[in-house]
Amino acid sequence: MAACPVGAITKRKEDGIVLINKDKCIGCRYCAWACPYGHPQFNAEAKVMEKCTLCVHRVTKGLRPACVDTCIARTRFFGEIDSLTRLIREKRAERVSLGFIGAKTNTEPSTLYTK
Repeated sequence: MAACPVGAITKRKEDGIVLINKDKCIGCRYCAWACPYGHPQFNAEAKVMEKCTLCVHRVTKGLRPACVDTCIARTRFFGEIDSLTRLIREKRAERVSLGFIGAKTNTEPSTLYTK
């Protein structure tokens, strides 16, 4: 992410997962201001920025993030954005609406949020 002055934020090419390297992070919070989704959060105790990693350790092994597998309401999905968009459009009849919460145009999201 260009907003990070020390290069602590990277986006994996293979799956689009954005990660924060806590060892490099200086806690300046520029990423929080720059992120159109509002995901980076400041950890006051550790004095670094944090965000969901989408359980990258699981995804690397071909598994889904834990929140997807444990969601009691079965409202979380994980996969290729085209497949998810198709799924959501199919479920629209079931009152699911497609939307990118807080997204700006041309952000090329790797995560799809519905409401």
